[in-house]
Amino acid sequence: MRHGFKWARRKRLQREIDAFSAVLRSSRPGIYYTATIQATLAPEPSGSYDPDEIADRVRTALRTTAAAAVRDQDPIDLPAAQDACARQLRQPQELGLPDGATVTASVQLELADEDRAAVKELLTAIRAQAATDTLTRQRAEALAQELAHPAALLARWLQQPDAQITQPPADAELEALARRLRGYPKDHDEPMERQLLTILRDFLAEFPKEEQKRLLVILLANGMRAARKPGHADQVEALLTPPPATSETRPTATDAS
Repeated sequence: MRHGFKWARRKRLQREIDAFSAVLRSSRPGIYYTATIQATLAPEPSGSYDPDEIADRVRTALRTTAAAAVRDQDPIDLPAAQDACARQLRQPQELGLPDGATVTASVQLELADEDRAAVKELLTAIRAQAATDTLTRQRAEALAQELAHPAALLARWLQQPDAQITQPPADAELEALARRLRGYPKDHDEPMERQLLTILRDFLAEFPKEEQKRLLVILLANGMRAARKPGHADQVEALLTPPPATSETRPTATDAS
């Protein structure tokens, strides 16, 4: 008879923790996960115990653990939320159960129909906003790139209906504004070479004297040679050589005769 009571308690406990549900808040307000949790006790309690009291303690602890695991998970990525929740629940928990039993669990996360529909609407809104943001950013970047030279700024200024042609902006003002536009925040995916060219251009602009620029060019050429790129160094140094002066062809004495 006692063996029958033990078997009945064990079966009742197993039935109450074998597959119970939980509703878990996601990172998106108003969207919830539906979880089915299956708990395992090791070792199974022996002796006299209340299966309902143990089941309540196990369900409460595992629901709390699952809720904490997915609270910051985005329901748009359901597999990631599933992995995060499963990872936490398979960690053994000690809940002060008889015989020092620990609790582990597996879980299956799902989205109810209404939550799945909410995720679909959310994705549609995110994609539409992303397209709008991309177009806005591209327009801003294109305008900044267009006006990143003082001459382009002056040309745009001259197009304004109220522009005073006889009183154009000072060169220093145009250069300062162009420098700010060249520093417009770039996309992280922009090639490093292009970012480096912008930085180098601004760096050279900080040295207005011709002899300063010549020294910087020489330093750059020396660095290229140290990197075993003599061809590039020669091209850079060629910038220091002034173009040959053109002169009018004078008739020779033979031609004159």
